[in-house]
Amino acid sequence: MKPAKLARFLLINTLLLSSTTFAHVSLKGEVMPSMPAYFNWTGFYVGLNAGAVNHIMNITDVDATSFNATIEQVSNPKFTGGFQLGYRYQMNMGYASGVYGIEGSFNFSQAKFSEVYGSDFALYQLSSTNNLRNVGLLQLIGGIAADRTLLFLAAGMSWANITGHVTNLDGIPFFNSFSVSKKKIGTAVGAGIEYAFTDAFTARIKIDVIAPTRYSTTDDVDDVFQVSNRIVQGSFGVNYIFA
Repeated sequence: MKPAKLARFLLINTLLLSSTTFAHVSLKGEVMPSMPAYFNWTGFYVGLNAGAVNHIMNITDVDATSFNATIEQVSNPKFTGGFQLGYRYQMNMGYASGVYGIEGSFNFSQAKFSEVYGSDFALYQLSSTNNLRNVGLLQLIGGIAADRTLLFLAAGMSWANITGHVTNLDGIPFFNSFSVSKKKIGTAVGAGIEYAFTDAFTARIKIDVIAPTRYSTTDDVDDVFQVSNRIVQGSFGVNYIFA
């Protein structure tokens, strides 16, 4: 190769190498924009809640030998309070991400109902009382997180402790009384919204519809009565997320 061509070749390659090296150094020295830090919903949590619960009990005379009807008993919304604990996992750390987990909760209440049916001149005069004492839930949680806001659904099992009885005030020999007390497993579905107001504390609103399985009871002469319950529970809660 002629000296002139060789010189040009070396000059061009030197310039190209220098510019590449300079660009690389410049890029390394620049401050690259960082990704925004979104809230992380992953972790164990524990919290307290308070709200209201409504209890509906239906008692059906299966044999149609006593009061021959279905008695619907609806308690007015009563105070409920309790605690919840669980674990959630966030699928990725983008602005919008799926979140799933499992949660257990236990609530105490005194949702009492008491009423007298019939009159002194009726064939039957019934005094009926019941009391929803507490409710436990074990649910799978799934939802969508948009940074610090979480919308979620819940579904799983329920456990309810219900006490009460029906008494015939007229005292005729067909029946005197029967109990509706039961500790019963059932189903529960719910939905809620939760917001993280600090990195460790969140606040939420949750509503659950709880359906204990139906059960039967008998009176003094073995007449059969079927009992079904429906519970609607709404609560405001605060959770602490463990880092």
